[in-house]
Formats: sequence, C-alpha cells, structure tokens
Amino acid sequence: MDVNPYPEDRGYHLTEDLSDIVVMSDPDGGWQLAQALNSQLGSTTLVNDALPKRAPSMRSLVTSHEFGIAEFIFNSKPDSCFSPTGIACGGNRDPWPHEAEILTSLLNVILLPEHVCNMRALHFGSLMLSVLRLANSAGAADIPTLKLPWGTYEGRPFADDSNIYLFENVRFGSIPERFSAPQTPSWTNSSVQPPSLGRNCIPIDPKRLESPVGGETPITDPGDASDKVGEDCLFLDLYVPKQVLARSSSDAPAPVVVWLYGGAFAYGSKNQLGPLYTGRAILSKSKYQTIFVAGNYRLGAFGWLAGDYVQKAAQPNAGLYDQALLFDWVQEHIGKVNGDRSQISAFGESAGASSILHHVIREDGKKDPVFSRIAVQSPAFEWAWDNRGGGKLDKTYKTFSALAGCGETFDIGCLRKSKNLTAANQALFANVRQTGLFPVGPSVDGKWVKTIPTIAFSKGHYSKKVSSAIISHTWNEQYSFTPKYVNSEETFNTFLGLFLPGDDLAIQRQKIRTQYDCRKDYEGNWKRCIGVVIRDASFTCNTRDLFSSYSGKSYMLRYAFPLKEVAVHASDLIALFANSQTEAKTLLLKSTDQINEFFAGIYADRLVNSGISEAYQTYLASFAISGDPNKLGHPGVYGVPSPTWPKADGSGDDLKDVLSVQMPSGQAAFTFITDDQNTKPACAFWTNLAQEIILAQGKNTDEGGRDEL
Repeated sequence: MDVNPYPEDRGYHLTEDLSDIVVMSDPDGGWQLAQALNSQLGSTTLVNDALPKRAPSMRSLVTSHEFGIAEFIFNSKPDSCFSPTGIACGGNRDPWPHEAEILTSLLNVILLPEHVCNMRALHFGSLMLSVLRLANSAGAADIPTLKLPWGTYEGRPFADDSNIYLFENVRFGSIPERFSAPQTPSWTNSSVQPPSLGRNCIPIDPKRLESPVGGETPITDPGDASDKVGEDCLFLDLYVPKQVLARSSSDAPAPVVVWLYGGAFAYGSKNQLGPLYTGRAILSKSKYQTIFVAGNYRLGAFGWLAGDYVQKAAQPNAGLYDQALLFDWVQEHIGKVNGDRSQISAFGESAGASSILHHVIREDGKKDPVFSRIAVQSPAFEWAWDNRGGGKLDKTYKTFSALAGCGETFDIGCLRKSKNLTAANQALFANVRQTGLFPVGPSVDGKWVKTIPTIAFSKGHYSKKVSSAIISHTWNEQYSFTPKYVNSEETFNTFLGLFLPGDDLAIQRQKIRTQYDCRKDYEGNWKRCIGVVIRDASFTCNTRDLFSSYSGKSYMLRYAFPLKEVAVHASDLIALFANSQTEAKTLLLKSTDQINEFFAGIYADRLVNSGISEAYQTYLASFAISGDPNKLGHPGVYGVPSPTWPKADGSGDDLKDVLSVQMPSGQAAFTFITDDQNTKPACAFWTNLAQEIILAQGKNTDEGGRDEL
C-alpha cells in the first residue's frame, strides 16, 4: 500500500528522527538538541550574516565574540536553563512563555514541553529564538527549493564547496513493498521535508562475515557505519551548481550525471564515505556546468532475489527497477533545477557499472534507457542464468527463506511479514565460502534480462541510443576476488564446480581447463590461473562486450596507478572523487588495511599533487558535458599536458589507443597502450561458452555463438 510515511499534519518528530542524539534523561540532552536545531538551519553563516542586518543593536555582540553570534549561542554552556511555561526544572525563567510552540512553528517540528526542559545552553531562550526567527526569515528568500508533488526539498550550500547546492535525501520512490517493483509516491504534500528523514538501503556488513567473500584483500565496505538504514530507502542526493540554479529560462540547461554506486550488489550507498559519490570533483572540473545525482537502490536479497518462483510471485531484479525509477525521476524533474533531461549520462563503478550494462540490454535492447552517455568503471557481475523451476536461483531463494524463519518453502507472503530479513540477508552471505562467488546479483529473469548479457550483446540485442562511452578497468581486477584456497589442480576444479555446477556443465568446465592451461601457460601457478579466469569472465570481457557494441563511440581506459599490481578493483575511485591529498589518503586508508599511513601519504601525494587526479577528473567532466573527454582541455601532470584521448581502435584482436594511467616514472602518467586483458579471442571464448550453458540448461535462445567480437 502506497501511503505517505510522514503525513503533512505530523510534521517532523524530533523524538523519533533524532532519537540518536536527543536523550532526555541526559542533562546534556537539551544541549545536543540545540545543536541539532542549529544543523537544521544549515550553515551558521546564515545566522551571522542575517543578524547584524536585522538587529543592529546586536552588532557589538557579534563582533565581540570570536566566532560570531551563532557560535556564541550554540557553543556556550552556562549553568542556568530555561523551560516552557509550567515546567519547573530550575534556573532562571525565560521571558518567552511558549518556547516549544515557537520552535514548532519556526522549524516544522513537533516539540512537546518536556522535550526542552534540559536546554542548559539556552540561558536566554529569547535571544536564541530571535536568532532562529531572523535566520529563518532572512534566509527564506535565498534558499532554493525543489517542489515535488510529495514534498518540498531545500537546497543548502554544500559544506565543502560553496559553489554547489545540495538537495539531500530527496525521495524518488515510496516505501517499497518487499520484493516488488518500486513506485513513485502517490501522495501529495507541500511541506518542507527535512534531510534527516532519509535512509540508505540495508547492506550486509562484510566485517561481520566469518569467511568474508574475497581473496588476498577481502571485500570490505568503507562506508560510514553510522548511516541510517532501512527498507524505506529510495532517496537521492542532488548536487547543483549555484550558477546553474541562477540560469534563466532563456539559458541552456545543464547536462546531468547520474551515479550508481558499487558494492557487489550487497552494500554501498549514495553518500558512502564522503567525498565518494558527492560529485564535487566532477562539478568543479566541469567549471560548475553540470549537475550530479546519486541515488540508492535495494541491496542483497532485498533487491536481487530471482528465479522461477520470484518471477511468478514477486519482482526479480528489483534493484534494477529501483535504478530505472531513479533515472525516470531525473528525466521528469531535473528541469526544475535547470537540468537538461535530454543530456543524461550514467556513471558507475563495479556493481554500478554492470547495472548500467544491464540497462542497455533491457528487454533485449527493446526498451531504451533515458541516458545517452555511459561511463563504466570495472563492470563486474557473475553470471546467474538458472531460473528453471527448482534451479540454482530457486535454491538460493529457499536458503534465504529458511534463514528468515519461513522454512525452505516458496512463501513470499511469509518473507514479506518476516522480522528477520536483515539478519537473514547477512547470513545468506555468511554462508558463502570464501570463493569469490556471491549469492545474489542481476539474474536472467525472462523479461528484463533475457539471457546471459554477453549473448545479448553478440546478437545485437542492446540499446542503440548510447552515443558515447567511456569504458575502463583496473590492471589487477581479480586480486580482491581470487579465492585463497585455490592452490592446486584439485582446488582449481573445486572452484569451477561452484562456478558452473552440475553434470550437465561438465563439458564447459573442461573447456575452461583447456582454454586456461594452468600447467603450461601459468607454470602451475593455480591461483594466478584462476585469477585470470575470474578476470576475463566477470570483469574485462564485459568491457569488451560494451566496446564491441559501441565501437566507434568508445574511449577505453586501463587504470594502473601507481603500479600495475597495486591497481586493484575500485582503486580508480580515489582518482575520480578525491579533491585533495588529505582526502585521497583518507579514502585509501579506509578502503584497505593493506597499506600503512606512511605509504598512503606517498600514494596520495603522487596522485593529487602531480596533477594526475585533476587530469583524470577533467577527462570525465568533459565527457559529462559533451560526450567528448577532451572538451575542457588537458591539465598538466608535472607540467606536461595530458594527451588528447582518441576513441579506441578495435580493428585487431587487441584494443589499441587505450588510455593508460600510471605513475610517471620513466614514462608519462597518461600514455596509450594495446590492452591484452580483453582480447577478441579470449572474450569470444566466454560468449560461446555462455551460449553452450544456456543450451545445456534447455533454454530457448538463438543458435550459435560468435567467432569474434
């Protein structure tokens, strides 16, 4: 049932939505509430600027205090307190008789008298309320608003860049019914929606897994554990340059980037570990000529259950539909902030990048996405094709059902009522041995995903709307996904048995062993050999499929900074989003425990202070504006201009004119290479193998494979 979770007559209930910072039994609870109220106003600069203009008599107080009037009020802690009329909590009485009512009207909150009893900081509440009132009235005309049918959202100056307004936690979907397609909110509401109402989607916690999925560097989630999560999570963050908001109706609207985050379809969020996904780097390098949107989608079993039963009783691949709703929201509403609905680019990394891949093959390419440009970094996913009744996908459903307390049965109604889904989702991943294999992700469902994607691409079943593409991978994609236990022929075969299970795929497993002759080609290094299998099947051949489909339109990149072996999966995110050496160092330390602070500092220095990250970001920002990564020029690396980036040459087996990013030591930071990690013969092998797998499973599909890509 689509109902407004925050009805207009309810307002914003501090005791629920700020329960984590307001503890009324704590003498400092009121003080923390005062800080929360301050944060609701946005920057204290607004208060400092407004007060001298509206209350000249207070100028001396403003100028006499080091930090201004707002900090004077919010950061002083005298012993006296005030309380609403009728509440005796000691200290001096404040002359205002109805403080709670005034706070309610000014800040759109429900604040009962007992909730402000312990405001020790507000030793003269009338002054505080005067400041709030002045700030509210002075800033109202300057605060941009985004009016949607289901609520109004205010833009606030982005804390890290005053040239950008952030519309935070804008709802784009109603509370999703479990395992169903998302819906646009159907209710109407004209009131301002506080950002704190937003939630991120429920993730797994990799740190709690006894056997975390991954290899030498097990997959970790660098996100902020304090983020509020829940099933009501279809919110987006909208970053709009001030100069774009100031454009008139006669000015050209701004291009738009929509970011889809990675995280193995199991974790991640739209605002993971700032500055990741904030868009500040892209916007600043675009000279504030574009808009950046990042939105949530459901994770783990909440968003990616599939199989024959789910196809009949629920919505398989619900996360893809969440993303589609996000793109639809952008197309419908981005004009309200002077965005161009006809110039939408889809950017993403890892699971986000492979999500974009799945959008361009939607319904065999018969349903075009709203975007026309794509920038995909390391599109990664595992093949999940067995949607037969009782097949592998159904077995995953039954495992999850049992973990949720519903037994190994097909009963979607039980799952929709279960109170154990978060724990069950965590346990579903905990049950996976350290194989590099994940229990859920995009799966063949008979509608959106008709077949294994490489087959769709080989048959021309993809959207022809894409006009330009940046497609990239890191040099050492497989490192984080190579299972530790593979160190012999026996364990190599064990992995293949998990990847392609069952007697009916024995021939295909043997073909892999023949194609990847571990004894001959890898000198018996079974771990290195299985790593290349994983790299080709789940990472780099996805980039080849995309290139082959959009040849003549694609700029290819291989990220090898600072050294090839160190350029592991997701390391290129630091180059894309870090705005300073400090940010780069912080991101690196939070993303891996494989590097100490000293070397992280060196890494960040070489990346940022050399000019590499600026040049890298400028390529992407140029692409966001025009579809051409060279549009905004070529910033220098140690004073040497970065090169003009051509479209890749796919005339041979190996892709040529691929931009390589590496440490400038004996060579330039940006050079052009021939990429030997996504060759035509290697990737044709996987396309043909996919076709054989589908046929072995008794699927009705086009006959034949392909000899080349």
